[in-house]
Amino acid sequence: MKIKNNKNDIINFKFKGKSVAISHMDCFIKPFENEFQLRKTYFEELSSNKIVFKKIYSSQKDYFLIINKKYYKKWKRSILFDILLPVQSIFLKKVLEFPEGRYIIGSEHNNYEFIRDSEFAYSAREVVEKNEYFYNNNELIRLALNSLEDKKDVFIRI
Repeated sequence: MKIKNNKNDIINFKFKGKSVAISHMDCFIKPFENEFQLRKTYFEELSSNKIVFKKIYSSQKDYFLIINKKYYKKWKRSILFDILLPVQSIFLKKVLEFPEGRYIIGSEHNNYEFIRDSEFAYSAREVVEKNEYFYNNNELIRLALNSLEDKKDVFIRI
């Protein structure tokens, strides 16, 4: 498997003939009671088309991925990659294996905060704190391949 890194910190590889990219995405995960609460909270940003959102989990609360629309459009329309996996989605899947608590997970490029509650995990914000868990590029690819193999478990796939 050949790993390519470019100036934008993109890790790309092939999976079943498709080009897959792992990269940072300007996004975060936040729980709300319902979609109306999200729209009320981010009315200004939604009205000015600065963000888009996607429900990624639902139970007592709905967990939404909130994405910078500029980033989202850039990746959605990319002809270079068939699948984009935000690094935060790979880490999210890993955090769901942990007990409740706050975790700082790092890669070779960024560190991210995740808060694990009894139902799901949220935040996925980039932070400058020292990481508790670290995954290098090869480990990220291994986690991504595991996620792609189990199609029903890919939370965020663009």
